[in-house]
Amino acid sequence: MKCFMCKGETEQKLVNYLLDVDNRIIIIKEVPANVCKQCGERYFDDDVMENLEKIIEDVKNVSIEISVVNYKGKTA
Repeated sequence: MKCFMCKGETEQKLVNYLLDVDNRIIIIKEVPANVCKQCGERYFDDDVMENLEKIIEDVKNVSIEISVVNYKGKTA
Protein backbone atom coordinates (compact mmCIF):
# COMPACT_ATOMS: atom_id res chain seq x y z
CA MET A 1 0.00 0.00 0.00
CA LYS A 2 1.21 3.51 -0.81
CA CYS A 3 0.93 6.38 1.67
CA PHE A 4 -1.63 9.00 0.63
CA MET A 5 0.43 11.76 2.26
CA CYS A 6 3.94 11.22 0.86
CA LYS A 7 3.52 8.24 -1.52
CA GLY A 8 5.98 6.17 0.55
CA GLU A 9 5.64 2.44 1.16
CA THR A 10 3.71 1.20 4.18
CA GLU A 11 4.34 -1.82 6.37
CA GLN A 12 2.11 -3.76 8.75
CA LYS A 13 2.84 -2.94 12.42
CA LEU A 14 1.19 -3.02 15.82
CA VAL A 15 0.70 0.51 17.16
CA ASN A 16 -0.87 2.25 20.13
CA TYR A 17 -4.08 4.17 19.40
CA LEU A 18 -4.57 7.21 21.64
CA LEU A 19 -7.88 9.03 21.93
CA ASP A 20 -9.16 11.90 24.08
CA VAL A 21 -12.95 11.62 24.29
CA ASP A 22 -15.32 13.20 26.82
CA ASN A 23 -12.35 14.36 28.94
CA ARG A 24 -11.08 10.77 29.14
CA ILE A 25 -7.88 9.36 27.73
CA ILE A 26 -8.22 5.97 26.05
CA ILE A 27 -5.13 4.05 24.97
CA ILE A 28 -5.62 0.90 22.92
CA LYS A 29 -2.43 -1.12 22.62
CA GLU A 30 -1.21 -3.41 19.83
CA VAL A 31 -3.62 -2.25 17.12
CA PRO A 32 -2.77 -3.58 13.63
CA ALA A 33 -2.06 -0.75 11.18
CA ASN A 34 -0.29 0.01 7.94
CA VAL A 35 2.41 2.56 8.82
CA CYS A 36 4.31 4.64 6.26
CA LYS A 37 8.07 3.97 6.37
CA GLN A 38 8.79 7.60 5.39
CA CYS A 39 6.38 9.85 7.28
CA GLY A 40 4.81 7.52 9.88
CA GLU A 41 1.21 8.10 8.76
CA ARG A 42 -1.06 5.31 10.01
CA TYR A 43 -3.84 3.56 8.11
CA PHE A 44 -6.36 1.20 9.69
CA ASP A 45 -8.44 -1.39 7.83
CA ASP A 46 -12.24 -1.08 7.99
CA ASP A 47 -12.63 -4.08 10.30
CA VAL A 48 -9.98 -2.70 12.66
CA MET A 49 -11.78 0.66 12.78
CA GLU A 50 -15.10 -1.07 13.53
CA ASN A 51 -13.48 -2.94 16.40
CA LEU A 52 -11.83 0.24 17.69
CA GLU A 53 -15.23 1.97 17.72
CA LYS A 54 -16.74 -0.91 19.72
CA ILE A 55 -13.87 -0.89 22.21
CA ILE A 56 -14.17 2.89 22.61
CA GLU A 57 -17.93 2.65 23.25
CA ASP A 58 -17.35 -0.05 25.89
CA VAL A 59 -14.62 1.98 27.61
CA LYS A 60 -16.69 5.20 27.56
CA ASN A 61 -19.23 3.46 29.80
CA VAL A 62 -16.62 3.02 32.53
CA SER A 63 -16.09 6.07 34.74
CA ILE A 64 -12.30 6.12 34.65
CA GLU A 65 -10.26 9.08 33.42
CA ILE A 66 -7.52 6.99 31.80
CA SER A 67 -8.09 3.56 30.28
CA VAL A 68 -5.50 1.27 28.73
CA VAL A 69 -6.88 -1.68 26.76
CA ASN A 70 -5.23 -4.35 24.63
CA TYR A 71 -6.71 -4.59 21.14
CA LYS A 72 -5.94 -8.30 20.85
CA GLY A 73 -8.82 -10.37 22.15
CA LYS A 74 -11.24 -7.44 21.96
CA THR A 75 -12.37 -8.05 18.37
CA ALA A 76 -15.96 -8.84 17.45
